[in-house]
Amino acid sequence: MQKTAFFLSSIFQPLLFPTYSMILLFQVGNFAVFDFRYKLSAVFSIFLLTAIIPLIVIIILKKMGVVSSIQLASRNQRTVPYLFTIVSYIPAIIFLYRIYMPSYIVGMMTGVMVSTIVIMLINLKWKISAHLSAMGGLFAAIILVSYRLAINPVALLTFTSILAGMIATSRIMLKVHTLMQTFVGFLIGFGIMFSFGIMF
Repeated sequence: MQKTAFFLSSIFQPLLFPTYSMILLFQVGNFAVFDFRYKLSAVFSIFLLTAIIPLIVIIILKKMGVVSSIQLASRNQRTVPYLFTIVSYIPAIIFLYRIYMPSYIVGMMTGVMVSTIVIMLINLKWKISAHLSAMGGLFAAIILVSYRLAINPVALLTFTSILAGMIATSRIMLKVHTLMQTFVGFLIGFGIMFSFGIMF
């Protein structure tokens, strides 16, 4: 069970959620008919900016002894990696704007950045689950995109709810978070993403 929990925590690492979200976005509504090269360029660029670059920074910080694990299990070691991750979201937001993505998509990416800032600040005093914040953000994004495109999100939301439960369970089993930390993380991710999605 521990191996399964670690596997889930790894493949649903928060840094990967912007990429997963872009891939999912290009499967629905008008986004599905976008040119393949456009979609590939967008997904790769978001992957590079929001996953690869922050991961490289975390690896460098580990080699420097600033963090002890790539998983960032220690609350006291999360602030610096969070700062670099937040900075990496700025060019991602600009990129989405420049490739003429709808304003609400740009707004949701801004919501991801703001969520990370909020989690970083809370983390100074109390550890919170970034994994579940990402899941909460994804849940809100599905609702927002489904509303904009007038599609039925029930099946996808059901799957996302089950997945969120599995990820929360894995984080608790690995003893890196409590139930409350996962619950609050989800609420923060959902609330901020939903707020920014409807503002734009």
